[in-house]
Amino acid sequence: MARPVSDRAPASLLLGGPAGAPPGGGALLGLRSLLQGTSKPKEPASCLTSRDTPSPVDPDTVEVLMTFEPDPADLALSSIPGHETFDPRRHRFSEEELKPQPIMKKARKIQVPEEQKDEKYWSRRYKNNEAAKRSRDARRLKENQISVRAAFLEKENALLRQEVVAVRQELSHYRAVLSRYQAQHGSL
Repeated sequence: MARPVSDRAPASLLLGGPAGAPPGGGALLGLRSLLQGTSKPKEPASCLTSRDTPSPVDPDTVEVLMTFEPDPADLALSSIPGHETFDPRRHRFSEEELKPQPIMKKARKIQVPEEQKDEKYWSRRYKNNEAAKRSRDARRLKENQISVRAAFLEKENALLRQEVVAVRQELSHYRAVLSRYQAQHGSL
């Protein structure tokens, strides 16, 4: 059974506060004071139903506060020597970079007779060996970067899941408080 949209929205958005506002601030403070009977609403009841909707937040700009210290050896293996150290917090892989590469069948090795191994042959062999080494190194670097980024995202995901649970608990608490208020004083 699917949950209603209101169950999935953060409590701060449902209660009119800005996203990321600390509990007890903004609209929550007004609601708390209303529920505790410490102050009268400063706005008419009609304004409470037509509150401003916060603007959407770009997910890429949200910074999750957490400690993530990857192994220095992993960072060294996922960074290009002489360049900036790989930062799994900021690096984003494109869809194309994460697609698995097709497995190519190797061409059959053709044995070249010793009498045909001239200077041109050895030059081509040297260039091919260097290109193969660069390709293997680039693939290994990309795999290391992806594994460090995946470890970071797994930790961030676990932290965000805990935060979602806490926000849902807070939301259910405020809904219960609101329903008790409405049962006692009528609808807002």
